[in-house]
Amino acid sequence: MYKIGSFLFRSVFVALLALLMNLPAGAADLTVFGGVQRQGKLTLQSAPGSTINLLRTINSTNFGVFGARIGHGRVFGGEHTLAFSPNFIDAETKAIIYNSNFLIQAPLPVVRPYATVGLGLIGTSGDGAGVIGTKFAINYGGGVKFMPAGPVGMRVDVRGYAVPSAEFKVFTVENQTVNFVEVSVGVIFSFSR
Repeated sequence: MYKIGSFLFRSVFVALLALLMNLPAGAADLTVFGGVQRQGKLTLQSAPGSTINLLRTINSTNFGVFGARIGHGRVFGGEHTLAFSPNFIDAETKAIIYNSNFLIQAPLPVVRPYATVGLGLIGTSGDGAGVIGTKFAINYGGGVKFMPAGPVGMRVDVRGYAVPSAEFKVFTVENQTVNFVEVSVGVIFSFSR
């Protein structure tokens, strides 16, 4: 029997690869990242506290999310994320996350703060309480890209996700919005300067 999650993952991977091959050579980067996710809502007031608390909970045996981001553009651009969460909301739920975002960033040479907002899909599977099927998701946030001399740098990212109309298979609550916060750190490879 062919698994839909496997098909979805392969389809998204091929689409991202095609996108990367067609990006303009002027300004593109690839980030490989890992981070943690926790339920909650990201606001301007909660961002610093949420970030510190999430970073304190990093545990190598329960790493929350990892994946890759492909970005393009200098000041205004776009970004596409493909990620996997082996412990989405709980230890028995897995998720594949895909986002396409609008990105605005400061065109500074070394430290580049940015803000992002976009739409995507979250597909979950497993036996845990976090299984919601495949749903549209809204994400928003920002971060900083550190690009010292050379094509390799570091990136810190904080995002809030909202998944409207989620129906959990374990609970009888229907049409609930699921909110969670993601904090990640990654290595960024720049294809242009």
